[in-house]
Amino acid sequence: MNALQALYQVQELDTRIFDLREREEKHPLKADLEELGSRERELAGELERLQEELEAWRRKLQSLEAEVQRLEEKIKREEEKLYDGKVNNPKELRGLQAEVRSLKRQKDDLETELLEGMEAQDEMRGRAEKLGGELEALRAEREGKERALQSEVQGLQAERVELESRKKELEAGIDGDTLDLYRRLLQSKHNLAVVRVEEGVCQGCRVELPGKEYDRFLKSEAVFRCPNCGRILVK
Repeated sequence: MNALQALYQVQELDTRIFDLREREEKHPLKADLEELGSRERELAGELERLQEELEAWRRKLQSLEAEVQRLEEKIKREEEKLYDGKVNNPKELRGLQAEVRSLKRQKDDLETELLEGMEAQDEMRGRAEKLGGELEALRAEREGKERALQSEVQGLQAERVELESRKKELEAGIDGDTLDLYRRLLQSKHNLAVVRVEEGVCQGCRVELPGKEYDRFLKSEAVFRCPNCGRILVK
């Protein structure tokens, strides 16, 4: 195998290496994971806000229960005064009766608020449980796809390492100046530096070589570049 044939094989290996690198960088699972991660953060934030709201309701209901209990105790004391016979003054008795009625109304209002709060709390608990389930399922899906991506990426990287090793072996038989030219062209020619000529046409730019240039190319054993695109041509 001469140096130009080896260089063409290096180009073929580089093409496969670039393809593997692109497949890794643009793996569809990465987009899936980004979307899942975004949804997971959204659900986690929603669940956190709901839990904070539940905690606020817990404190509020605790306060309402304490207030209801305080009113019950106060009503009991006022009713004892009303019925123990120690108060005989009609005006005082009417005042006590009015106070008991007022306290009972306050207690009824608080108990209604307490009941509504407990219902709201139960509804929020249900929503939190549902969100928690969705979040758990989402995390499981994300973790599964992360494992799948890791496995596939490892396979791509292992293949790339093997190709890099074969490329290094081939490069050992190519002179430094030719390799330097190849690498410069690789960067400037969209990763395609060495191409074949088929029926007089450069397969890099698809332009036909002029007759004299094509004759020179056929007779040449040295590095020959396309007069149009500058790529290295091989037979």
